[in-house]
Amino acid sequence: MSTTDASSMLLIGAVGGYAGSLIFHCLRPSRSAWMTILLATGFGFHTLSLLTRSWSWWVFSLNGVFNVSHFLPWCFALLALLLLWKKSEDAASIVWPTVIAALLGLLLPISLPAPGPFSKTLFSPAFFFLEVLATACWLLAGWFAWRFLRGRYQGTLFNSLAIWGFILYSLAQIVGAIWSYLGWATLFHWSERHLQSAAIWCCYCGYLHTHFDRAVTLRHKARWALTGAGLMLVFGYVLQVVPYMTLFAAEAKPEQVVTGTVVEAAGPELPAAVEAMNTTGREER
Repeated sequence: MSTTDASSMLLIGAVGGYAGSLIFHCLRPSRSAWMTILLATGFGFHTLSLLTRSWSWWVFSLNGVFNVSHFLPWCFALLALLLLWKKSEDAASIVWPTVIAALLGLLLPISLPAPGPFSKTLFSPAFFFLEVLATACWLLAGWFAWRFLRGRYQGTLFNSLAIWGFILYSLAQIVGAIWSYLGWATLFHWSERHLQSAAIWCCYCGYLHTHFDRAVTLRHKARWALTGAGLMLVFGYVLQVVPYMTLFAAEAKPEQVVTGTVVEAAGPELPAAVEAMNTTGREER
């Protein structure tokens, strides 16, 4: 059994644990102990799945661990367990986004990046860890803000999660700048990815400033947190997952046979070196 197969089987076990936790949450709210046990079991399977993915290239690499499609539901489960341990109100409802995110990660697999020369430093996995954890905080802040606006929850947990998300995201930008300097000799690139990060950071920086305006009510903050979660869902999840989905790899990246080796083209045209190898292979045959 390959490490990829083992990781997928463990992920299925994790989704089963999360789903069982959701069933107990919906049908037997009083049996919170069983819900917590199943959630912790799914979290354990998920942790093993992520660790198994780190050996996918037969060398230990954290490149595939902190991918948002697989790591985000792990962060949801971690935050759910922490909030349940602190006995926070309505913390059990986090099993809903946990199950949804885990199912998406299971049904929409993405390609696993190979270890590269720019990812050897620990600042690389630290950046992705902090960024995805901040994404989880902000998405859950939107979840609780939505429940607050619907009248299903009257606490202010969404505010705490939004603040913690801002702290973690700010740390991620600092760590990412160090990684960028070590790998590319510059702290910042005017790229689409960095501009998206700047837009998200400014959005939540504005949210923090609402605490100094007495005219901003709690419902106004909840709407802001929900809007920010929608922005984060697009920039921090969808745009990070869709381009790398392996389900569409055959259509997006045509395969070319190069002297007996399958090489995925990066676009409609192969680089000149690969074309030359194809020509050489045809001449040899």
